[in-house]
Order: sequence, then C-alpha cells, then structure tokens
Amino acid sequence: MAGPDGLLLVDAWPDTDQAEYTWETADGRPCHATVGPELVGVRSCVTTPRNPSVVPGRVSPLFTSFAHGWGQIFAVDRGQVTAASCSGKPVKVIQAGTVANGARTLYAVWFPDYTKGEILLTVQQGDKTSRTSFPLTDAGTTSCTATP
Repeated sequence: MAGPDGLLLVDAWPDTDQAEYTWETADGRPCHATVGPELVGVRSCVTTPRNPSVVPGRVSPLFTSFAHGWGQIFAVDRGQVTAASCSGKPVKVIQAGTVANGARTLYAVWFPDYTKGEILLTVQQGDKTSRTSFPLTDAGTTSCTATP
C-alpha cells in the first residue's frame, strides 16, 4: 500500500514487461497508467477531485485498461469485494489499495479480450454482505451475466 501520493500496483505481466498502476493525486483525482520498461503506454486522470464522491457501499467504474487483455479498474466506497463471478464462474479480483483517505478501495478485473455484460460482485460492509452487478461493456465476443 502506498502513501497519499504513491503509486499502487494493480497488476504486472512478466511476459510483456508491462504493469498497470493507479493512484490518487494530491487534490483527490484518481489516475492510472500502463508502464513498460521504456515508456508509459497510457496515462490518464479524471478531471475533477474525488469523482464520484465517496458514498458508502457504492461501486464506481474508474478506468478501462488494455494493458494485458482487457480490464476494468473500479472502486468500492467503505466496503470490500469478497467475490466476483461471470455467469456463475469465479472471476479473479485484484485489490490495488485504498485512496480518498482510506474511504475508497480500488480493484481490478481482467479478461483475455473485450467482455460484454456485467459481473456479480459480493461486497462486505461491516456485518452486512450484499450482491451487486457491475457493468462491463456492450462490445465483445465473450459475455457475462450477473448470476450467482
């Protein structure tokens, strides 16, 4: 876990020498970058601080990444993802770290190619567990449904 201005490693792929990072700027804007040994392939930040604002239990899409297949970086406010599934099959969820002074946890999911539909997330908030669908995209040859 990084400090308030530090980078959070989302994932690294030794076969391509690339890695995906995310961070929050000093004024609260989420950012991400795809980095290789000799260049930064993608770097972007949202334009307004803490966009969207912290709302307990909310799942917010942040970025789409094409670093190693196709991925979605998203945030959960004051909660923790404990499971994810695509049409009933488990999906690996990577926890990158926290931003927004610890109120928002950043996660990523990766697929080999564009994936349409939605995944089902199980989110823990204190003693409460809930399930929520998370939209992916409307393009792709692979489809997910938010079913347990």
